[in-house]
Amino acid sequence: MLLDYFKLLSALSLSLDILERRNFGHARKVAYVAIRLTRNLNVKRDEEYKIFYSAFLHDIGKSDVYEDFISNNTWMHSLRGSDMVKDMPRGHEFCEIIKYHHENWDGSGYFHINGDSIPFEAQIIYLADQFDVKYNTVSVKMNEYETRKHIEKWLNDESGKSFNPIIVNALKDLMKQEKFWLDYEHYDTFDVLRPYISNETMIVDIDDLSKIARVFSNIIDNKSHFTYKHSKGISEVAYKAALISGYDEMTAKKVRIAGLLHDLGKLAIPNEILDKPDKLTEEEFMIIKSHTYYTKKILMEIGGIDDIAEWAANHHEKLDGSGYPEGLTGEDLDEISRLMAVCDMYQALTEDRPYRAGMSHIEAVNIIYKLVKLNKIDGGSLEIIKEVEL
Repeated sequence: MLLDYFKLLSALSLSLDILERRNFGHARKVAYVAIRLTRNLNVKRDEEYKIFYSAFLHDIGKSDVYEDFISNNTWMHSLRGSDMVKDMPRGHEFCEIIKYHHENWDGSGYFHINGDSIPFEAQIIYLADQFDVKYNTVSVKMNEYETRKHIEKWLNDESGKSFNPIIVNALKDLMKQEKFWLDYEHYDTFDVLRPYISNETMIVDIDDLSKIARVFSNIIDNKSHFTYKHSKGISEVAYKAALISGYDEMTAKKVRIAGLLHDLGKLAIPNEILDKPDKLTEEEFMIIKSHTYYTKKILMEIGGIDDIAEWAANHHEKLDGSGYPEGLTGEDLDEISRLMAVCDMYQALTEDRPYRAGMSHIEAVNIIYKLVKLNKIDGGSLEIIKEVEL
């Protein structure tokens, strides 16, 4: 299995936008502005990928639930993100870009480095990032003409303060092109970005994908106190269960990745619902059911891992059609989808939560068995789980 790293990060960046719940497509728009700036500034073609990948991942550090996003402590997510991407393929090549992507040209940023001491790629990402934030904020109050004029004035005011004047001038040149604005506004069309990708696009294999999935599983699990280590837990249970079921190592690794990413869509769910210890209202349950929809939507966009996307997104489907999000029945669910549903339930029952201790193996199996008798959960999958050594 080989995947396009650019397309992979482009898809996964949507989960970061969902987490922020404010500016959907932000990472893609930053990537577009950044690569246009890169071309205008004559950055070497073999260095462009660093800016592209950094653009998609620049806000990855905003994943931690303990950070106050409203505060001005932007350095916190920059530093955290820098550490997180080190565990991703070639992450060491752009971790410094992410670390310094909120440093001001005049040295007034948290790290107090200024001018050319700031990595040039980080300077580009910073301006592209702030351009999109400014546009997103202003455009809801002004028409398009007024928005563009406002941004032009803002750039003039911040040139030499927040931003490198050379990069500001490059952006102002771009802003004279109507194509720049129209492409920017159609960021969600993959074809807008594709022409700017180097012919030497990086390809990742199953082991690289596993590393990336682990990073994103941390983002998922850190969102809520209630789900701490849940994704890692289900991934290991599912991996062992797949091997016991007779699947080869490659398939078992895919199942592990599906476990790591199965709750990716929970980044769209408010914490007041995820962390609620009491029974959810019908409205709250309606909202939480959407998480499997988002999981599938994001993973399907990657391309080449449709099997993983199905296994990850089907973990709340039931054999009798009473599950969600699609109401699939036993005829629609393959063996691994059935297995994932049991693994998710088993992991949820046996792990500690802030409001209760985890159940024993026997207690969890007995509860799941009751659902087997109601034709909701696959009995064969439960037998496999009983053989897993935990």
